[in-house]
Amino acid sequence: MCTRTIHINDKLLEQVRPVFPSDDELQQWLEEQMESVLMNLSAQLKPQAPCSYSDEEMYSIVSERLEDLENGTAEFVDGNEVFSKIRTR
Repeated sequence: MCTRTIHINDKLLEQVRPVFPSDDELQQWLEEQMESVLMNLSAQLKPQAPCSYSDEEMYSIVSERLEDLENGTAEFVDGNEVFSKIRTR
């Protein structure tokens, strides 16, 4: 855990101080708020993996594949072929 110094408007802090029974509880709340903000920012910065199919398309593909497996008509699909199709989308 690291320690940082932040500057907060004194008047604003004094307005909300009565909500907190102690300085320790105020400190805990401030730390939780900063952690939440940093986690949200971190999530926004992470590159999202591209999705090559919509939810509906994926549901259809999986449903058809399961049907083929249940009917005994499923065929082996080479992984390289699958990835090739995904790359061209």
